[in-house]
Amino acid sequence: MSTKSPSKNSRPYALPFVENGPVYTPGRAPASDNNVKRWRLSSNESPLGTSQKVQDAVVQAAATQHLYPDADGLPLTQPIAEKFDLDPSRILIAPGSDSIINWIVRGWAGPGDEVVYSAHGFQSYRIRAATAGVTPVAANEKGLRTDVDALLGKVTDRTKLMFVANPNNPTGTYLTPTEIRDLRDRLRSDVMLVVDEAYFDFVRRDDYESAIHLVESGDDNVIVTRTFSKFYGLAGARVGWAYAPHTAMAPLTRMRGPFSISNIGLAAAKAALEDDEYAAISFAHNDQWVFWLKSELAALGYETTDSVGNFVLMKIPGGDDAAIAFVQALNNAGFSTRRADQNGLLDWVRISVGVEEANRGVIEAIKRCCQTNANQSLNGQ
Repeated sequence: MSTKSPSKNSRPYALPFVENGPVYTPGRAPASDNNVKRWRLSSNESPLGTSQKVQDAVVQAAATQHLYPDADGLPLTQPIAEKFDLDPSRILIAPGSDSIINWIVRGWAGPGDEVVYSAHGFQSYRIRAATAGVTPVAANEKGLRTDVDALLGKVTDRTKLMFVANPNNPTGTYLTPTEIRDLRDRLRSDVMLVVDEAYFDFVRRDDYESAIHLVESGDDNVIVTRTFSKFYGLAGARVGWAYAPHTAMAPLTRMRGPFSISNIGLAAAKAALEDDEYAAISFAHNDQWVFWLKSELAALGYETTDSVGNFVLMKIPGGDDAAIAFVQALNNAGFSTRRADQNGLLDWVRISVGVEEANRGVIEAIKRCCQTNANQSLNGQ
């Protein structure tokens, strides 16, 4: 045993890639001001609140908080399997899909390995890789769409994982079924392809579908993740799930550990999944207002992506400093929005779909606060 006395300045340090690693930047609420109504349009939360059926389920579940929840989340596994016609033995329940992303990175990659992701993809892929000592490798996009050839071109002998958000956050763009199959078919079989479908429920287009069928086909190198945070209005409950090959389930379960989801979270998610009325309203509201927001911004001269998520992404004329000023101006007017700088888009701003009052209000605020930028864009300056 060492008897050497530590210096006064010594302390236990985390691993360097954790101690000095990147930090996730969450959406923020606008600064409090009693004279201005505040709207948080920076976190892609459901604007409809929590459904009454979910609230009732939470109240009922509150009486069981002295008991540990099911270790594997089985009360939710079976309803998911029935809803989407899936094999329950391949379903993993987790406290949010971001936790699953973290488990996959730490379970399948380590220092010296690489994780490939789309350059403007969800920031968690880069951050989770870096804080595990894994090298994040960004692949360029075309027209703010994930580029299959670019992703495959970044694969090396050190590549262990590839992350694709479909639809992607913050761009809201997506890959077609043909593109996803092409990516899987050309990807080396010892590289795990993770398809993040956090915004799957908002999309109903003929050229879009879930990648879950790739897992169903028997491939051992595809995992699909989903969340209850967005479409189902349970961001605060922290519930997500994955559909994975049988060969991946044991490692994922070891990374998760027991009792990762609370009784309340399980009950809330089950009630949300079974609330068809809320789901119909949620889809209709978003379908109407994401189209309206894109149209209004285009009329003001702003470039936007063709987002199919519950948000719009707009380019701010004038570059990085102009985007910072734009976000601050809207914040001062009572609307929190989010720059996409951590996604490699310094002069782009994401606005979540809100309730009608918030949606109309943020457009009016842009007209008041930022009309100079809009006019410059319209005039091609």
